[in-house]
Amino acid sequence: MWKRISGGFRGLKLGHKLLAAFLLVSILPILFVQIFSFRVNKNSLSKNMNELMVSNLRQISERVNLSLQVYSSLVYQIYKDEQIIESIRQLTDDGYPHKAVAYNRIVNLLKQYNSSEGGVRCLCIVCPDGSSVVYDFETDSSINTIWSGYTNMLEIPPYVETIGQPGMVVTDTMQFKGTENKGNFFHISKSLFDFDRLDQGTIGTVTMTVDQSVLNSFCNNADRLERNINFIMNEERTVISYPDGDFAGITINPDLDTESFVTVSGYLRNRNIAVNRYTDPATGWIYCNVYDEDYVMKDISRMQRLQIAVTVIVIFFAALLIYCIVREMDHSVQSVVGGMQEVEKGNLDVVVPVQSFYEIGIIADNFNNMTVKVKQLIEEVGRVKEQQKDAEIRALEAQINPHFLYNTLDSINWMAIEKEEYEISKMLRDLGVILRYSINRSNQIVTIQEMVDWLSKYIGLQQMRFNDAFSWELNVEPDTYKVKVHKLLLQPFIENAIIHGFRGMEHGGLLRTDILRSEDGKNLVIIIEDNGSGMEADIVRSFNDREEAVKDDGRSIGLHNAFSRMSMYYGDAASWKINSIAGIGTVITIRLPMLEERQETGQV
Repeated sequence: MWKRISGGFRGLKLGHKLLAAFLLVSILPILFVQIFSFRVNKNSLSKNMNELMVSNLRQISERVNLSLQVYSSLVYQIYKDEQIIESIRQLTDDGYPHKAVAYNRIVNLLKQYNSSEGGVRCLCIVCPDGSSVVYDFETDSSINTIWSGYTNMLEIPPYVETIGQPGMVVTDTMQFKGTENKGNFFHISKSLFDFDRLDQGTIGTVTMTVDQSVLNSFCNNADRLERNINFIMNEERTVISYPDGDFAGITINPDLDTESFVTVSGYLRNRNIAVNRYTDPATGWIYCNVYDEDYVMKDISRMQRLQIAVTVIVIFFAALLIYCIVREMDHSVQSVVGGMQEVEKGNLDVVVPVQSFYEIGIIADNFNNMTVKVKQLIEEVGRVKEQQKDAEIRALEAQINPHFLYNTLDSINWMAIEKEEYEISKMLRDLGVILRYSINRSNQIVTIQEMVDWLSKYIGLQQMRFNDAFSWELNVEPDTYKVKVHKLLLQPFIENAIIHGFRGMEHGGLLRTDILRSEDGKNLVIIIEDNGSGMEADIVRSFNDREEAVKDDGRSIGLHNAFSRMSMYYGDAASWKINSIAGIGTVITIRLPMLEERQETGQV
């Protein structure tokens, strides 16, 4: 029986097969697909939502780290302030008679160090002998401060945690309780040294105290706290930042999971909540996101019910219309098949009548266009062969000019040697190397060693050209010499610094290039710095905007082309940042994905 059914089905025309297939397998499969798609869409939406939340947490951590860098930079300025160092030395010198003057001088200097980021509560300096200087920006006092409740400043956590640490130390959020100076703050600290007396060791510790609300402003939008909150904690589950500041600085009970802690704190109660986490490798802080999952899924549930209703209606009307459509389709298919059989016999003048405007009609129309184009292509094959020969001849002629130029430079070089003009000879040799390097496969991938060799010759010629108006410093980490980059990738930046940055300078110009690996070892970092004329703020903003940077607006500095090449070669894996002040200089930082020597040249 099965053989008779299958044989009979194979003997049916296309239209009859479509009709039978629709009637037999449409209704139940469609309903099954609806139910299955609902489950799949729900799971997919949940997965995508979680990925989106983790990505958002990652972006929050990056913004927090940038803010911490701003605060750390301010602390670093204090670390380098020679007046503060000298005043601390006087304050801790038992034989110095004017300690009060030194104390007041430090307070006045600390007043100047306030961040444009906001949120800095106070600055304090604690010396190993127990003496300390504190300035509170909110109370505008060095006496009434948040540290007033601490009798021994050598015991405060920021000082204790900084002992023996060479770099910046971030102290997790602390709760300060009291009638006046209360709140939740985290701290950034660094040990201070007298650079003229390094053998004496640490002379003190500077601590910047920042309100945790700065972190919370990066994490949360007040309009969304009913459905979604973000907060930060450390590995010991001590809360660094929280929408409700009263919970910042506390350690979560080990018996409570994250969901329970959030509901206990008063957020998202009686909700079906989902939790996502992201651990920042730089600080070790754990960024948590908690959102109302039912709120996110409500639209897809409503859409599912609507789809089922629409499906029932569509199936009903489809059953009425399918027969007429199948008949028309079958007739159109037969017309196309007949035309194909004629073409198979060699008749390219056949024209299939276009009887409809749906897919079969489009196939018939395209078939007619195809036959016309086939005839045209046959006629064009001969012309293309002739044009190809002409192109090959022109390509050979184009190769003559570079070789002619190289040979001419070589002849001039030997004439310079015969006349003992060795400096001119060196310039000619370097120019020849630069031309060969530039013209031969400009998109080729080369090693950092090759690039540095070429840059040395190129910049040497530029220095001769500009009468040594500028000097060049190069610092390359040894383990980057075999890393690969695209040829001429840095030349536009170097040329821009020389031509535009040092314009009008007769001496004193400094061009510095640093090539190193990123901290995680996954990227190549290239820093190009000059003390030239700098760029205007609007130009800097346009170059730091990726979409604007890759556009060619006709400017002569050529950076648009360089950024466009980086984007084409490396995609989003490449990034750059320009910092420039008019009249001061420019710093361009480029990050590229790491290409080792073993990778194929010419491929990213």
